[in-house]
Amino acid sequence: MSRRALIIGIEDYVGVQDGSIEPKLPGTREAALAFRDWLSAKWNAEHIAQTDRQIVFCSEPIAPDGRPAKLEDINQALLDIRAAGQDLTDEFFFFFSGHGFTFVSAGSRADQLIAANYRSMELSGASACLHLDKMIYWLRQELGPGKQYYFVDACRNELDGTKIAGATFGLPNNPQTTGEAMSFLLQSTLPAATAAADGRFPRELIEGLKGRGIAKTWDEVDDDAMLVRYDTLRIYVTGRLKDQPMYNKVEGAGGEADGIIARFKPAPTTNCVVRIEGATEPVRGFVVMNGRRTGYSRVALTGDVTALVVKPDRYTMGVDLQNATVRDNDRTILLFEDNHVTFHVGNLPTLEVAPGPDLSDVLVPPQASIELRELNTGERQIFGSDALGALPKGRYAATMRDRNSILVSSSILDVEGGKTVSLTDWTQKTAQASIAASGFPVDGGAVDFSESLGGPLADPDLNVWLAVLGAGRIMNGIFGRYYSKIGALPLHDFRQEMPGASPLYVLAGFDNAGLELKVSVWKPGAVPSWLPAHQPPTLDGVRELYVPISRGPQLVSFEVSGQAAYTVASLASPNRATLFTLTLDEIGTPVLAQYLLPLGEQVGQLHPFVAERLRLRNPLADVKSLAQTVRAFRNRRDIRKTMTSQLLDEILYMKWVDPIATALSAYELIRRGERGSLAEVANNLTTYFPDFPDGAALARLAGVSKPDFEAIPLFLDGLRAYDDLESRLPIPSARLDYSSPWTAWRGVPAVG
Repeated sequence: MSRRALIIGIEDYVGVQDGSIEPKLPGTREAALAFRDWLSAKWNAEHIAQTDRQIVFCSEPIAPDGRPAKLEDINQALLDIRAAGQDLTDEFFFFFSGHGFTFVSAGSRADQLIAANYRSMELSGASACLHLDKMIYWLRQELGPGKQYYFVDACRNELDGTKIAGATFGLPNNPQTTGEAMSFLLQSTLPAATAAADGRFPRELIEGLKGRGIAKTWDEVDDDAMLVRYDTLRIYVTGRLKDQPMYNKVEGAGGEADGIIARFKPAPTTNCVVRIEGATEPVRGFVVMNGRRTGYSRVALTGDVTALVVKPDRYTMGVDLQNATVRDNDRTILLFEDNHVTFHVGNLPTLEVAPGPDLSDVLVPPQASIELRELNTGERQIFGSDALGALPKGRYAATMRDRNSILVSSSILDVEGGKTVSLTDWTQKTAQASIAASGFPVDGGAVDFSESLGGPLADPDLNVWLAVLGAGRIMNGIFGRYYSKIGALPLHDFRQEMPGASPLYVLAGFDNAGLELKVSVWKPGAVPSWLPAHQPPTLDGVRELYVPISRGPQLVSFEVSGQAAYTVASLASPNRATLFTLTLDEIGTPVLAQYLLPLGEQVGQLHPFVAERLRLRNPLADVKSLAQTVRAFRNRRDIRKTMTSQLLDEILYMKWVDPIATALSAYELIRRGERGSLAEVANNLTTYFPDFPDGAALARLAGVSKPDFEAIPLFLDGLRAYDDLESRLPIPSARLDYSSPWTAWRGVPAVG
């Protein structure tokens, strides 16, 4: 049960020469010390032995028992943590308070933390900057399958990418790990924003870690214990800092609620003072309370002021007075920290206030179920069909599953009284609304794209929709199967492709119908040339591009309305189309997926072993499942929660529509430390898809063979198979996007 932490607080940047960053950040070192004090107290309360814990503290000025905070010191700290806890660390904390930067030009846009030895943009990009995303990626694989928490409070300077080179990450790579950790990242600002320098983020963070207010919730398995979980902590901090946006990312086998940071037993109590104002005679009566979790209670008033000690809960509270009228009774009050409540009485009649509805309706798509868990009280409700007036006010973690209990979506909902709760409401989304209006039946938010899917699609993810539409066009006619509803859309017709064709097809969807998309398909050493995607008739917000290209490894770059370009390693394979789907996340970052799908009319040209297995499958349903699996893999979730075990076996052993799915599943086995079938999977890929670069990477990772490097793996995890890739990458590794599942870069090579 080992625990480890790296804590960094840099107040003084004494070597700054060019004025690109402020030389002093007051309070950052103190924030790091406060975080260390909290962590030490937590581990003491949990009775963690000194031999099972490690805290490395780097700062400038240097703390008496700490280390310097130059980049070489931080890298050495990372190596020391790995040496002590490789594959054995159950819990890891990282805290940083200091300068950071994000690129704003030249295409690259990577989060970098600035070490204390920074001097200038021209001199210090590689020697004084730590690649945050790469560090998280490395630690997640090196320390074993535990939980890792990253709290970053960095002044996010915007530096010109033409003047500062991003940092590489020179620490050694170890591809033979026992399994991958879950990681939880909370940053004090969104990318390209400037962090507040007033210390509010670390102050509220530490208060939340100590269990203040709604940062804690009830333990679902122990009625006398409360927890600080990552989800409740994040909600607490963001609620306290409403004017300061946060960046949040959770990656790993579980979700936000799986990050249990602290536990309090016995559960803490809350003080509540009840005041009665306006009484003309001595107050006599009772406080009546009904807690969502703690139930009904009735306590005698002690006069105008009554002090109560209660368990944290969401209460309906009122007073029952003798010989007096209460004008503002029966209120809903959240008591998770000390508070007071005032009731007004007098000779006036009770104020007539039209009561608002307290309960909300829940809409459930066909063949789906919704679980709602109230975050403060821990109450759970599961709905298998529509329920009217069933849900009280509150903040809920919402999970939707399909008819096979496969996870479809999860989100946090703030529910007010009298509202309709729906997890599939895409009606205000431009691209999805125009797609659904193109002749597809809709039932409760679920869209019936094809009978081949076994019923309407309840998944509201536009990426899944685009994958189904693109696959329906590409594979139309496969073994005599035609997707008539999808075939009626005004999209490219693939039925005239010639044997050996290997086209590229891009489908993108945007809420802003005015966005422009340009795409470039190129090879290393060439200069990218851009092609505009167009909007198909009647499909507002959708962009489409068809490009006939030659077989072999490709680089595909995307540019959305003049934003920094984004480049992905890809492959064109004969008698298959490379399908890219593209959307934007909440901060405008591209969300990409790629598929290597058989051309429907050319399926007979594939390897006989592959073609025969395709004949036995439902290829459109396979692509829908693959799109959901890609989503889980992108977030480093356990893909076994998105499919049945039988389906996973079929993917691994090549009974599948797309070799990308097989490679993805093999990398998933590595992430989970399950290598038993890896050798056979790698052998199948190299046998039946010899041009697929991830086959060679997986063969190396499985220890089957060590084929030479010939092409860039499509998946980022495939880069771990090679030790000397820097000189072979077409774009510097400092620009790799370690938050993507693909081998992807923020940018394209500079022209000239």
